[in-house]
Amino acid sequence: MTQKNDEIKLAGDFLRIHRVITRGLNVCISKGSEYLSTSFSDHALQQGYALYLQTLTAVLSAHHLGEDEVAFPALKLKLPDEPYGKLGIDHVEIEKKLVQIKNTLPGLASADYKASLVLTVETLKAILSLWAAHIHIEETSFNAAAIAGAMSFDEQLQLSAKIGKFSQEHGGEPFFVVPFVLFNMDQADRAVMAAGMPKEVVEVLLPGEWKAKWAPMQPFLLK
Repeated sequence: MTQKNDEIKLAGDFLRIHRVITRGLNVCISKGSEYLSTSFSDHALQQGYALYLQTLTAVLSAHHLGEDEVAFPALKLKLPDEPYGKLGIDHVEIEKKLVQIKNTLPGLASADYKASLVLTVETLKAILSLWAAHIHIEETSFNAAAIAGAMSFDEQLQLSAKIGKFSQEHGGEPFFVVPFVLFNMDQADRAVMAAGMPKEVVEVLLPGEWKAKWAPMQPFLLK
C-alpha cells in the first residue's frame, strides 16, 4: 500500500474481505445446486466442497467477531453516528444461520448427503440475502472518505493490524484460511493481501507444507 493510497487503507481491507466472503457464498450456492442435480463426480470433490464450506463459515464468523470485538468499538469513537446496533443484529442473525450450516457438515461428507446439501443451499441463500444488505450498509458507512476524514493513516494501520491479529487468532487453521482468503481474490486484491503476510507463509508454507491440506478446495478457488 503506497502513501498515495493512504486514505483507502482500512476501507480497502473491508472491501477485500467482503469480496472474498461474497464469492465464497456464491460458489457454495452455485456448486451446491449443481451437485443436487448431478451429484458429486467423486468422493474427493465431495470432501473438497465440505472443506471449502467449512472454511467459509470459519472466515465469516471470525470476520463478524472481529468487527464486534475490535473494529466497531474503535470506529465508534471516531464515527459515532453509524448504525452499529443494526450491524450487530445482522451479525447475530447471520451467525444463527452459520450454526445451521456447521451442523450440516457431517452429513455433507457422508454417502447420504442430499438432505444436508438441500438444507445447506437453502441456508446459504438466506445468508447471502442478509449479507448483501449488510455489507452495503458497512461499505457506505465506512467508505474511504468517511474513514480518512475521521482517522489518520497511522490510526488506520494500527486498527488494521489489530483486526488482522484477532482474525488470525479466531479464524481457524491458517493452512485452510490463508489459501481460502488469497485464492478467492482476484490478482490485484491478492497482491495487496499477500504483501501484508509473512513471506514464509506466502512463498514457503502455502505452496509447500500446507498444500496437501488445502488442495481439496482447489476446484472451488481462483487460479
